[in-house]
Amino acid sequence: MIASARKVALQTVRTVLAADLACSDTDFLFDKVTVNKAEIREGRFRFPLREKSLSIVTMGKGVIASCNQERVEWVKRILGNLARGQIFSIQTVAKLEDYVKKDNQFIAGPDQKYICSVDDLAEFYIPQGVKVSTYTQKNVVELYEHMSFRHALSYRSDNARPDMLATIAECDGKIVGIAEASGDCELMWQIGVDVLPGYQGIGIGKVIVGTLTKAILDQGILPYYSTEVSNLQSRQLAISLGYWPAWVQIYAR
Repeated sequence: MIASARKVALQTVRTVLAADLACSDTDFLFDKVTVNKAEIREGRFRFPLREKSLSIVTMGKGVIASCNQERVEWVKRILGNLARGQIFSIQTVAKLEDYVKKDNQFIAGPDQKYICSVDDLAEFYIPQGVKVSTYTQKNVVELYEHMSFRHALSYRSDNARPDMLATIAECDGKIVGIAEASGDCELMWQIGVDVLPGYQGIGIGKVIVGTLTKAILDQGILPYYSTEVSNLQSRQLAISLGYWPAWVQIYAR
């Protein structure tokens, strides 16, 4: 049962990433490097496509790079004969950093992306004294007056990746944590979470992310969670709820 749910979830990821990186979804299945010209395809993530772009992704086998036309041949020359581990090494990232800095960019990441299928979501419990509730898209704007949750809310009603759902935690009537789902594409919503200092480490982050994850899955959408590989606390939160690593990404910004 879990294997089947994971298979569907992974295919969803491949479908979205293929649209995002202008490649075939089967390119992720083979140990090869594929370099493509970046383009806007239906079903891609709704992040803006920069004029000078570079994004490199692996789901564990193939490595896919997508960039603007001027960079294609250089990226092929630098990455084409490297193994996956070499591409995400400090040495290669340094070469990429040196190349993009002439365009006033830097290499961000590596970011670890996690997903959770309907059969993987782990049990979670509401801590004593905490009230949890979920806001739908039309009501999320009511939370924008609370300005301390910028890792969660976008605070923009015109965002291309709108706040679709938000789960809040309250203690004594005060909002102390918010987890939000941004509509990054039609098939996948990204979770962001913020818990106020002084209320961290008591399970609030876990319960609001878990509650929000269930709400997303109930709508037939695949939730995903992104964190820098060095953010061990954030990664552990995802893993404790049944999320598992699906892809790694570095990119120019």
